[in-house]
Amino acid sequence: MATRLPSGLIMPSQGETGKILRKDVYFRETGYVPHQGQEVVHYNSHRHRVLVNGRRWGKTLAGGKEAECMAWVKNFLGEPMRGWIIGPEYSDSEKEFRVVYDSLKKLGVDALSSKFTSNVDNGNMHIKTRWGFDLECRSARHPESLVGEGLDFVILVEAGRHRRKMWGDYVRPALSDKRGWSFMSGVPEGASENSLLYSMYQAGQNVNRKTWWSIRMPSWTNTIVFPGGRNDPEILEAEEDLTEDEFDRQYGAAFVERVGRVMKEWDDDDHLADLEYNRAWPLYAAVDYGYTNDWVWLWIQVDPFNNVYVIGEQRWQLMDTEEIAREELLNHPLMDKVLTIYCPPAEPDDTNVIHRILKRPVKANTGGEIKTRNGLVRKALKLRPGHLPDGHPEKQPQLKVDRSCTQLSWEMRSGYRWPEKKSEQKSDSEVPLDKDNHGPEALGRFFKGHMEKFDDVRKSRMSTIRLRRR
Repeated sequence: MATRLPSGLIMPSQGETGKILRKDVYFRETGYVPHQGQEVVHYNSHRHRVLVNGRRWGKTLAGGKEAECMAWVKNFLGEPMRGWIIGPEYSDSEKEFRVVYDSLKKLGVDALSSKFTSNVDNGNMHIKTRWGFDLECRSARHPESLVGEGLDFVILVEAGRHRRKMWGDYVRPALSDKRGWSFMSGVPEGASENSLLYSMYQAGQNVNRKTWWSIRMPSWTNTIVFPGGRNDPEILEAEEDLTEDEFDRQYGAAFVERVGRVMKEWDDDDHLADLEYNRAWPLYAAVDYGYTNDWVWLWIQVDPFNNVYVIGEQRWQLMDTEEIAREELLNHPLMDKVLTIYCPPAEPDDTNVIHRILKRPVKANTGGEIKTRNGLVRKALKLRPGHLPDGHPEKQPQLKVDRSCTQLSWEMRSGYRWPEKKSEQKSDSEVPLDKDNHGPEALGRFFKGHMEKFDDVRKSRMSTIRLRRR
């Protein structure tokens, strides 16, 4: 046996689970000194722990050490521990894995292992000791890699970028057989029900969820990196550089709405579909004008239940509206089926050109505040009805987009974002960046001009029902 192992440690292969099972003793003997915030996380005994942290807090080291401790214990069945580190990408999970890899190699465990590899390029990051401890990295981008045998533990890294459904579809079932535990951490990506970090943080704050625990740890609770705490010079300088919302998110570990992606509810699995033109449904079009930026045209249908389907998109650059209307749209086979074209109200000349050449009704009742239009679109992205469990086939969004609309789906997925730096921010902090937003802008015009009236009718009916009940 290697002589570099901690004193008094007995390997599980020798018939014991190890004399050193207390984390504090193991940490001390291996030279790891957690700061006070890390201690709170390490020594909590809940089955599922959720850490919402700010930048430079030390979550990578904390997560790696949690996995490392499992090398020396057995599960309740008396078997060596088996676990995964799951990141949105393999490169994310490699950071925590590297902590375990380097520490165990320093202890000489590489010589006592049948597998001891760390190759982030091909995703082959795997440690398997002679006594059976088994640790692998997996990527949420490859769901097929998340199907396997029962697990004793799972470390979910960058959990703010994980989708909520991944937990229910893959991770939670894998923990059932062995009553496994989980630890997830990350900087928040906004208050979205689709976010794993946000939804599980809420579970940890619910007193009725007895096995869950969650905590927020701002960056300045790491007094090793930020000895001045909240008033550390680096923290104060970051506060000067970033918008209030971004500072609260990146350093304050706060769930705030106006950060990151604008369309936080978007999920490719839920909102992309293979769509075709349906002759039984009305056809509409929505426009966002541009020249050096994209000039966007969306083909949109609405079914009898007011579900919205974007069946196609077309984009042009360095062409004016008259060229596009006359040369690209006029003879399109679907043009004579279009009932109404929804146009931006700020460019009446372009709208008149559209109407004159295409000879279709146009409407420009599509203005108002950006947050109103975006709010209508985001509402349509939410899965409903809400009382159904995640994954239920009848739980669907109001809005779906054809897979051919690659640019629109990218803008919805990640392109359209809130400002991060104060230099990018307009005087109105509720305005997203005017960039990579041309598809969502056209979609928002349609929802404001066509769909808002149905929402108003629904609200009026609900108000009437409530009054009658009184």
